[in-house]
Amino acid sequence: MNRSFRKVQVSNLKTIQLQVEEHADTVGMMRRLGNVEHPGLFDDSTSLESSLNSFRQKFDANPLLNYTDLFKLRFSVTGDDGKTHHYNDLKQVESHGTTVTIRVIFSLLVLRRLLREDSVTKEPQCRIPFFLDEVHSLDSLNRRAILVSAEKLGFIAITASPEHIGEVDAWYFLQPQLGRVTLDHHQRITARQQLQEA
Repeated sequence: MNRSFRKVQVSNLKTIQLQVEEHADTVGMMRRLGNVEHPGLFDDSTSLESSLNSFRQKFDANPLLNYTDLFKLRFSVTGDDGKTHHYNDLKQVESHGTTVTIRVIFSLLVLRRLLREDSVTKEPQCRIPFFLDEVHSLDSLNRRAILVSAEKLGFIAITASPEHIGEVDAWYFLQPQLGRVTLDHHQRITARQQLQEA
């Protein structure tokens, strides 16, 4: 994930790094149990019993164990000023545009790892469309980061905007007829045609 993030320019950030941090109390307890050797018949079993009792008490209080009980994700973001900020979630990372861009790219990277790949080419065996509304609210650098990343990862970005943007391959101008909106090749204007006309 970090290697993939390094290849994408998001806003004016130098680096985005994902860190997985263990919750030491729960994971440490599980490690201790995993590493404890079963004592022999005449050996002292005090440490094993203590670890088991602690583990039992924890699960008596809360029998459901989620990944979030074991690990937390932390994002470290270094700006162009060299200062690093840490975020424990993706609710607000720097500006709104930066947050949206990181969320979308992070989601695409996670989904990409779940897709089957061709064993020879390592390309995904299918392309999945996703919808990104209000894309005009992102600056051109972040729009390009999302669209280029989506293309490289095997996704098809379908965007919506009240005004046309220049980073897409084609535009569809939707107009209702008799209360319905239909989408076909007659409404498609490719970016290349648009540039030649301009």
